[in-house]
Amino acid sequence: MPKVRRKRRTTASRLARPARKNVVSAEPIAVVHLEENKANYFDLVEKPAESIKSKKNDEFIRVEKAPRNLKIPSDWNVKLGDVLSWSEGRPTETFFVTNDQTLLKNPDTSGSGYLTIPLSISEHFPDTLNYFSNVLDKIGRNYVTSIELSPTDSFFTSNFSKKSFPTSILNRKDIHYSFDPNEEVLHVSFASNSERSKEFPLKTTKTDEILHWIDEENEIQTKFIVSFHFQGKDLCKKAPRGIVKGLPSGWTCEQEGSMTIGSDQIQGSWKCHGPEKSKVNARKAIEKFYRGFQVEIQ
Repeated sequence: MPKVRRKRRTTASRLARPARKNVVSAEPIAVVHLEENKANYFDLVEKPAESIKSKKNDEFIRVEKAPRNLKIPSDWNVKLGDVLSWSEGRPTETFFVTNDQTLLKNPDTSGSGYLTIPLSISEHFPDTLNYFSNVLDKIGRNYVTSIELSPTDSFFTSNFSKKSFPTSILNRKDIHYSFDPNEEVLHVSFASNSERSKEFPLKTTKTDEILHWIDEENEIQTKFIVSFHFQGKDLCKKAPRGIVKGLPSGWTCEQEGSMTIGSDQIQGSWKCHGPEKSKVNARKAIEKFYRGFQVEIQ
């Protein structure tokens, strides 16, 4: 999946390690409770000698750095999906245990040092968010940019509606789904063109809305470039502001290139794109939006 850069929520100390609760124990020896049905998080910076145990004798193994070839020693008591971290601050040196007992480095689709749970890992579990809940809590959700999901994941029926995706959608490999746990939105995109994407808010979206958008994106697409240059205070005061409104279903409008907005000059361009079948109606909507004003529609 192509790298995307998204805005992160600001925090008081961006590079500080997430705050941890102090644990008071009467036992002099560390006690580690491993989850069988959830991914475990091993912080090998804070506890290099009190995290991973040996399968042979159940004693701790000192692990100070990742294996050179990323092949997990057969003696390490770890399982598919477990997360091993040698990171300080953002999870740049964080790894997932794969199905073939190797370590997969955080692919970080943000490009800024945040955690991405890749589809190659999440596709093995029916409920990704539940399986990685401990990891998200330990790392901190502000450090997670994307959780890639299979369309069969229970995330969809739990958050949108009880109806599962139809088989025709489940079998497609060209559609990518990723969840942003900070913004609480689902990103849906097509592998052939990352610009063909849409965000669906978790709390207000229904499954049918996602399916409807996918159906529209499957149709032949077209676009208009709408250029405008208004001069003079009186004209600029009356000129329409913001993106073109009233476009047909499946059409979107976004800024194209730079834009100038002032009291005596407004200049720029919009890109309106959507299904070819409603191209005529889209042009009429643009003309209606700018009625009485001279614009160029290409």
